[in-house]
Formats: sequence, C-alpha cells, structure tokens
Amino acid sequence: MCGIRFHDFVDWLWYLIYMQYVGNDILELIITIIWCMWYNRNKVRVGQPRQTSNEILHKARGLLCKFQLAHYHPPQHRDAMVPRWIPPSPPWNKINVDVTIFDQLNFVGVGVLIRDHEGSVVAAMSKHLPLPLGLLEAEGKAMDEAVTFAWDIGVRDVVFETDSQIGFNALSRTITPPIAIANLIDGIHHKLHSFRAALLQSRTPSEPLVFSTY
Repeated sequence: MCGIRFHDFVDWLWYLIYMQYVGNDILELIITIIWCMWYNRNKVRVGQPRQTSNEILHKARGLLCKFQLAHYHPPQHRDAMVPRWIPPSPPWNKINVDVTIFDQLNFVGVGVLIRDHEGSVVAAMSKHLPLPLGLLEAEGKAMDEAVTFAWDIGVRDVVFETDSQIGFNALSRTITPPIAIANLIDGIHHKLHSFRAALLQSRTPSEPLVFSTY
C-alpha cells in the first residue's frame, strides 16, 4: 500500500476488503488493535502510562480471543451450497454491491466492485454517505450509487448482482416498492435503461431481470 493515501479509516477498510481481499480474521484483529490504540491514548490523557506497541498487540489479541470464545457456535451441517461468484460472459462486466450501516455514527458505507469475464477488477469504489438510513433504504441507495458509478466509468454491458431480495423484486415489479425506496427504484429503473445491455441478478436462484439488450 506504499504511496496510497486514504481519506479516512473507513476508506482504508474498504480497500483492504475489496482490493486486497483481506479475510475476516485479519480485519477483526486490525479493528481491535485500532480500538486498543484509541483506549490507550485516552488513558495517557488522564495520566496513565503509555503502552508499547507490543503491549497493545498482546492486549488486542487477548480481547479478540475472549470475544471469539464467548461467541463461538459449533458449525451446523447445511445441505445448501454457499453461493459463489460466477463470472459473466464476455463482453459483460459483473457489478457487486455491499453496504454497511454505522448506526452510532449515522452514516452508511457503500462498496462497489466491477469485474470482467476473467474476474479481473475493472474498477472499485467506496464511499460513506452521511445518512441515517435503515437497511432497506441503504440497500436501495447502494444500488443507485453502483449504477451511477458504472455509467460514469464507461461500462455499458453490465450485470448487477444483489443480495437484496426485496430490492430485486421491487425492480422486477413483482411487488409494489415499499414507500421508503419507491423514488429510488424509479430512478434506478430510468438509469438502467440507458445502458446498452443491463441485467439484474439475485444471488438466490431466479431468472435474471433484463432491462436493456443489444
């Protein structure tokens, strides 16, 4: 990551997740270390001794271990296969969207990853929106951001893959869009019809929704 500068801590996390593919175990340790550094700084401000980097790392590992043990659940057998990422056919690009809600900070983090038929990253975007949104609204806003981003970078043959079944059904008009996202759904519909070819896929088994074709 030499030479790369980040606007804030959230942007750095998105970079680790979407560009470096850092696993959850490392991410959990990083976040715990950051918390321990913040806690140590506050202790120093009130006259407590400053901890060394090794002491902070040791404390973070200990806290994380205790948390994992307290929340451990034995794995359960599942018959259904976990959905895996399937590349699109050329010349399509597949766009995956993720959203994280930070309730206490009143903002939403949006991540967008665009990959081609070989699985190579074409473009990626992360941003945080200072909006206190619920899950459904946040998912709708994230999809809107993804559609705008894809258009802005110039990809025109696109497959948008979503985990939101409500959002997928609303865009396919199989349900009446909830009032909280009705305007967003209308706006996304309008934008998708501008692409040369656009599909929307749900990660649950269903037929893709065609918005525009050659």
